[in-house]
Amino acid sequence: MKLIAVNGFTCAISNPLVQATVALTGTPSAKCKAGGAGMCKHGFSLSVSAITAPSSGATIPDPGPYSASISSSASKVKADGSLVLLEGDKTATITATPQIPGSPPVPFPVSFDISISVAGQTKAKAN
Repeated sequence: MKLIAVNGFTCAISNPLVQATVALTGTPSAKCKAGGAGMCKHGFSLSVSAITAPSSGATIPDPGPYSASISSSASKVKADGSLVLLEGDKTATITATPQIPGSPPVPFPVSFDISISVAGQTKAKAN
């Protein structure tokens, strides 16, 4: 059993080299709530921008934005007819190319996914 993600959940980037701005752009359920916040469902969307890898010197950002959606690992629990998102659910792999400054700048390709690290509530669980 894992916690159900609600609007305002916290994300984590899988690649420790990568820093990025992640904005939650999906629409949570207006009817199904946990802890007073709408539950997030399969396909909830994110926008990822300003991607850098500063510890590797790639400080010129790949501006993006990249659209990504989170796939549900739930097997039974639904909100508005769609499976709910659970803590640990993640996006497909995102590939971006920030650059290392120079003349000319050197591309530094990175790959990562984004997962739900904190569900945003502590009472409702599902599997």
